Amino acid sequence: MNSDEIISVVADIGNLYTRAGFTGDDFPRWSTFSKCTETMQFGDEALGYGNGQVLDILQPFNPDLYENLLKKMFEKLGVQSKDYSLLLANNFQTKHDLQKVVEILFESVEIPNFFTIRNAALSTFSAGRSTALILDIGAYSTTASAVHDGYTLLKTQIQAPIGGEILNDPFRQFVVGEYNQFKKTCLARDIKQGLLTYEQIDSTQQYELPDGKFVSMQQAQLSEIADKLFNSNDNFKGIQHMLLDIINNSVNDIKQQLCSTVISTGGSSNIPGFLNKLQTTLSALAPPMCKVKLVMYPSNQNRYHSVFIGGSILASLSSFQSLWVAKNEYQESGRFSIIERKCPN
Repeated sequence: MNSDEIISVVADIGNLYTRAGFTGDDFPRWSTFSKCTETMQFGDEALGYGNGQVLDILQPFNPDLYENLLKKMFEKLGVQSKDYSLLLANNFQTKHDLQKVVEILFESVEIPNFFTIRNAALSTFSAGRSTALILDIGAYSTTASAVHDGYTLLKTQIQAPIGGEILNDPFRQFVVGEYNQFKKTCLARDIKQGLLTYEQIDSTQQYELPDGKFVSMQQAQLSEIADKLFNSNDNFKGIQHMLLDIINNSVNDIKQQLCSTVISTGGSSNIPGFLNKLQTTLSALAPPMCKVKLVMYPSNQNRYHSVFIGGSILASLSSFQSLWVAKNEYQESGRFSIIERKCPN
């Protein structure tokens, strides 16, 4: 670590998962669900909450729960927040939500320095690139973004209200027992991950449930479920068409660069055969002069944690250290206005 480097925590707090660790870490040290119970049990603790209500922290944004999650995060990492700066991935839906979080961080959590940057840019950095076409399949939404020279081009960004969780629904029928809705969703997700594939298979897929029973599904059934991310309907045009719109709406100078650096992130990107299908469908639609090439990560974990990894890389660069927003800057420079000046989009 460079002697001038500020010691920092890196966090990616998404709608479903929270990931956190330190500058230079290859993977998060703490990963948990972005959920809590009415008694402030966070993350995995909510799974065993009987039939009680499990609360969302970001859907909709709840500042009180978010503050408690931040404090829990520093506690789980075993450090005092007043001693560690924070690089936080920016996936907020509104400027107001981010503004409130910055206020919480400086005034309640009491961090000394702060920086935030869009998820798409961090995923780009995680792959060792500065320009890329990003497909982020989240739990509840999917976002397509162009990143150029480290900046997310928000004017061309497209978001759809469909994410990987839509693929869980057909598997809920196999979940039986006295569980809260959150636990049922998690069990359905486990079954999905064990069965779903985009690869052509001749045999029936089987998955063993916790009680020892087996679930069986035919290839035709699995294909129908998996294709929900590619098929168009009244509310969703399909992920390949989202990416195509980004390409078509980008300036000619970067179209080929975007096509040749397509990065897909999120848990659904790790479904067997998904990347091959995305490559095939997007290649069939792309402009003739653009050759589509997907960026391959060393492992599924790199793809799954790409936002955190990109933040860890960025915060470790010596050239980044001057970009931190210090607490005294925040207090003396019109508060949120300094964040808007120093943190890209």
